[in-house]
Amino acid sequence: MIRHVAVLSPIVVFLGTFTPVMAQVQLLTASHTYIMGDNDSRNDARHVCFLEAKKKVLERAGTYIQANVVVKDFQLSERQIQSYSAAVLSVQTTGEVFSSQGSSNSVTCNVSASVDIADVRQRIAAIAQDRSIQDRINNQQDRIQELEGQVRQLNHQLKLAQPLAAVDLRKERNVAIGSIAELESLKIAAIQRMELKEQNLKFIVIGMTKEEVRKIAGTPDKENAYVFLYGRDKINFDVYGTVDRLDFHLGGMNFEARWKAIEESLEKKSKR
Repeated sequence: MIRHVAVLSPIVVFLGTFTPVMAQVQLLTASHTYIMGDNDSRNDARHVCFLEAKKKVLERAGTYIQANVVVKDFQLSERQIQSYSAAVLSVQTTGEVFSSQGSSNSVTCNVSASVDIADVRQRIAAIAQDRSIQDRINNQQDRIQELEGQVRQLNHQLKLAQPLAAVDLRKERNVAIGSIAELESLKIAAIQRMELKEQNLKFIVIGMTKEEVRKIAGTPDKENAYVFLYGRDKINFDVYGTVDRLDFHLGGMNFEARWKAIEESLEKKSKR
């Protein structure tokens, strides 16, 4: 029987200035053994086993990140840290073993994830300040958890199903597993787009027009007549619509608070 332990005590992590407790790459490992039923193929069992092993190592990685980074300013819940950690970390299969004991067959999967605290913290901090990426990752993670629950339910049904009924159940399970893999790819793509946007901002220079900025950096997260806001980066325009100041990697406030401060500042200027 598969058992998972949930930590119910509330944990809040703050992102901003940080102090890594151990500035090194930590290799985390996990393993899971899946007991195969009569209706499981070896390939099906391999996929199911990997899902459970990956879940374990990502939970361990999230706990490790919480324990080894002291940060402040930007509040993230334990759930968000776990979700964003899953988005930025890569899990590798390090081995699998099929075995038989009497009439019972099983597969054991070993997986690993490398955690570079400085790199992960930087990526999570960027996510924390990009509302569109946050919403996308949160929605995708909620759907992944829903699909994982569906896979577990189908595993149980398959162990009891007759051969004819098992055919449809296996198809349904394979669709769910494929959907999980697709959502994982979408999370990776979202992170890559976010990082590409940050890299492109380096090519913005004083004097560029708004249209030129859009072509390089894409659609801003927030904008008004004088400001484009890309996550924690602010591009300021003069009355002619050309860039006159660049404020990159702003900290100290979350996205919404920073935008509110910008709008209040512009409102004060307009009243002068």
